[in-house]
Amino acid sequence: MNSSPAARIPQHLPALDGVRGLAIVLVLCHNFQILEAPSGLVGKVFELAFDLGWIGVQLFFVLSGFLITRILLQTQDAPNYYQAFFGRRLLRIFPLYYATLALAFIVLPALGAMPARWEVDRPQQLWLWLYLSNWTAPYGSATHAFPHFWSLAVEEQFYLLWPLLVHRRSAGQVLRWCGAIALAILGVRIGMLAAGLGPDPVYSFTVTRLDALAIGGAAAAWLQLPGAAARAIALRQRLIIGALVLAAAGFVVTHGYPRTSALGQTLGYSVLAVVFALGVVAAAAGDAVADGAVVGGWVGWLRAAPLRMLGRYSYAMYIFHKPLHDLVGKPLLQSLGLYEHAGPALALGYIAAGTLVTLALAMASYHLFEKHFLGLKRWFVAEPPAANASTPAHQGFGSR
Repeated sequence: MNSSPAARIPQHLPALDGVRGLAIVLVLCHNFQILEAPSGLVGKVFELAFDLGWIGVQLFFVLSGFLITRILLQTQDAPNYYQAFFGRRLLRIFPLYYATLALAFIVLPALGAMPARWEVDRPQQLWLWLYLSNWTAPYGSATHAFPHFWSLAVEEQFYLLWPLLVHRRSAGQVLRWCGAIALAILGVRIGMLAAGLGPDPVYSFTVTRLDALAIGGAAAAWLQLPGAAARAIALRQRLIIGALVLAAAGFVVTHGYPRTSALGQTLGYSVLAVVFALGVVAAAAGDAVADGAVVGGWVGWLRAAPLRMLGRYSYAMYIFHKPLHDLVGKPLLQSLGLYEHAGPALALGYIAAGTLVTLALAMASYHLFEKHFLGLKRWFVAEPPAANASTPAHQGFGSR
């Protein structure tokens, strides 16, 4: 369906649930990867593809930057701006995160059932409780039980900073701030690598990964400018083409977006963030509604129910997948003598099985535990400004 002057981008964007689902699939393919120096062309191609799954975290960062900035811009005149934002974020993030830490470091030790792998982190657990493990992980502290929590720490630090930056600023001002931050962070990465600090701090420090969140924020701010949404809707197919061309060029120049090479950590991180931001804008534009129907387009597959379901449960899936692999999946394969000789077929089967088990655990977590806290979000809805009391409050965004 072609766009029309009446087309508008709605509050809830189902395609972005699909983007979130795509991101968690990429992460699972990366962290469930069991191929070890495979022989043959097919095995090496699969190994490269699975290793490339690390970009799922970069996609999560861009999507978070987009959603959070969109929320903040649309609610910045609310008298309870900070209360509404932080209340809803804490209810979404804290319960499962801290329940997981409590189980690992309080309940299991009390029962004498602490996994040996996790014992190393007990003296260092404070960094996890404080959402600071991304700063200590490069130096081997708090890395054994939940090594993937570094990205949650980056996002939580972003949540603390970003409302202060966006509040009372126009979309144009936020857009300029986002651009400046993205350039500055690229400079920080270049400087750290030139100083010989190594790839690990560059990978996990907030000051080196904030540009992906800022570029996602820039995309949201741009869509708030007059006429921008209409242009995005009209150009949504070209945005996808541009993203694919840029992604391909970046892949060639960086030699496959390696996670820890100097070129990958400088140009590669930035290119991926721009690629994903273009994709997120195109997905949002594809969710536009005109004459009561969805505009759609090439991004329509992101609205597929299975992908959106994965997106809905992606937070708990991210929490659970690494412990499941480290404590159950990998030891099981090793005990059966399969891990050291895994080929592409077994690797794919393991990823599929691991994804299904992780999804089942995440669904149970959501419906038995998380949703009871999410129901409390009704107490933290952004209120309309006093001068426009009849204006509906913004709500329902960023439910991840």
